[in-house]
Amino acid sequence: MKRMGGVALALAIVGASLSMSAASTDTSAATPAAPADEKIYYNSCMDGLEQILPGDYYACRARYYFQNGHNRLGLSELDEAAYWASKDAQYALGLIYFNGDMKDVPANHPLALAWFALAAERNDAPHQQAYAIARAKSSDGEIQASEPLLKKMKLKYGDKVAGVRAMRRFNHEIAPLEDAANSGGIAYIRGYSPFPEDANTVVTQLHAEADKAFQGLIGTVTVGPLQVR
Repeated sequence: MKRMGGVALALAIVGASLSMSAASTDTSAATPAAPADEKIYYNSCMDGLEQILPGDYYACRARYYFQNGHNRLGLSELDEAAYWASKDAQYALGLIYFNGDMKDVPANHPLALAWFALAAERNDAPHQQAYAIARAKSSDGEIQASEPLLKKMKLKYGDKVAGVRAMRRFNHEIAPLEDAANSGGIAYIRGYSPFPEDANTVVTQLHAEADKAFQGLIGTVTVGPLQVR
């Protein structure tokens, strides 16, 4: 059965033409590397996951649009994934705006730096390295111009807001599935499997996806009642 590979789904179509790499601490690095476990899903994004793990879902949709040459729609979907705390989506947006080699999307180094800074919030090495490389390749003026952008964007995309938003959404949506699992019931999520499955199996798989999506975030924020967008 085909399962969703996480938010990295959005990146291969973006990374194919990008010129700045986050794979090295050498700030002169200039060659990107697509994720090693990249898979192609095209339009098989699992609709039933939109409410549970929207960061994953919209990143997958972004990949579909980029693959079909709809760059503006792809950007919109990446932005939505970033709204739901997808650090890979924020990183991809940084790459796109830093290089400016995507049709109809001009380079914007201050905006790219703000996206890279957001992507690096959880202190994972690849995103931190990307931010360091971008700063090294930017002028003092561009770095200064990025600071007010970052301050404003944190209010919508930063982990203290977007991370809490995404975790609350997940906790709210997983609760009835966990109830079904605890009672030995079954669960069906549209697009996730072709037929109802043991609820415990579904819950276990969804928690594994959430662990990847929220890596570095869990334990750093307080999860409270759901806030609907």
